[in-house]
Amino acid sequence: MRKSGKDILLQVSRQIAHFRKADARYRGIRLPLKTWAQLGSVPVSSREDLVRFVQDYPLKDVFNVTATSGTTKDRLLIGHSKESYEVHVRRLVRLYRSVGISRKDLCLNLCSYGLNSGGRLMEVAYKAAGAGVIPLGILDHPGKRAEVVDLVKRLRPTVVNSYTNQLFDLFSAIGRKHSIRCCIVNGEPLSRVFKKRIEGLAGVRIFDHYGAMEVSGFAIAQKPDDDFMKVFDDGLLLEVLTEDGDVACEGRGALLVSDLLNRCMPFIRYKLGDEVELLRRRGGLFVKVFGRLSDTVLLDGEVYSSREVVRTTQDLLGHPQFFFVVEKDLTTYRDVIILNVLSSAPALRSDLRQKLEGALSLERMIDIRTYRGEVPKTSTGKYRQLIDARTKKNNP
Repeated sequence: MRKSGKDILLQVSRQIAHFRKADARYRGIRLPLKTWAQLGSVPVSSREDLVRFVQDYPLKDVFNVTATSGTTKDRLLIGHSKESYEVHVRRLVRLYRSVGISRKDLCLNLCSYGLNSGGRLMEVAYKAAGAGVIPLGILDHPGKRAEVVDLVKRLRPTVVNSYTNQLFDLFSAIGRKHSIRCCIVNGEPLSRVFKKRIEGLAGVRIFDHYGAMEVSGFAIAQKPDDDFMKVFDDGLLLEVLTEDGDVACEGRGALLVSDLLNRCMPFIRYKLGDEVELLRRRGGLFVKVFGRLSDTVLLDGEVYSSREVVRTTQDLLGHPQFFFVVEKDLTTYRDVIILNVLSSAPALRSDLRQKLEGALSLERMIDIRTYRGEVPKTSTGKYRQLIDARTKKNNP
């Protein structure tokens, strides 16, 4: 049953009161909050605020520990209280059941079981939803890919829980001869063009799933061709912070998340780092994810969306087996973006260069090369498809 606005404000007030002694940002707030206007007096927090909190205040009553990715910044350990963890699981169960996961299903879980992954939590939720689970983990080497093909033939799973790039690896090997009826994709949402391509290749339905290590999963697409995902906000308050500084429960902007139950760390109006649009329509609250707020690359003074560069290339190539490297030409001092493709004939490379430069407005900046081997990956098995070699810390 959905809580009223009054109940939500009371829960936010309880969270603020709990962390008030440890975090000076909350000491001047008059409690309890009685109106949504008063909620505006609560400061927006960021990863840096959370890091300072962890450094200055010993965490208590930690039941579960996860970690944010360490590919762009130092990894941050996240503590969840028992109550918060249990709500995370229940939320995932509702989310999975909304797309038809039931006791008839056997899920092949290809998400990482490492610390900075939700693989274990997702396994618990699938089992709680009644489904069986094959806990294989990420396809991080050719032998693992051969193993998953054999498992699909022998154990006949009906659901695959995976990252985007692994779906292409899997269905390129097995085609349409399998028992799988649907796939739940974690990480970056697929573009419509590439989603339809994989669905055509595999003969399955694909559902984008959205969440974060800090608060677990909370949204999933109800229809494969819908850019908006239905939000399951049990235990959460979602808001958007617009470019002009206004905060609202609907609209486009930076996503703010309040975990109303976690008593280990203050996720109160926490800026998650994604640009989204929140929309209320029949069926509840829905979210469309545009990408990370920091998901940009500066090329010769122009700002480009890294995600858009990768998505456009993926749609043109029809597969994710490529990666970009951004370098500085030491003779001209101009930026160069090198597209490394698994295999491509010279004529195709020339045609692809023209299409990419036109689609991305990257005039005379793209060089296309052939590579052998594997696309670089993060520690959780996701492709690193844009690497900025101009900086000491490469961007994923």
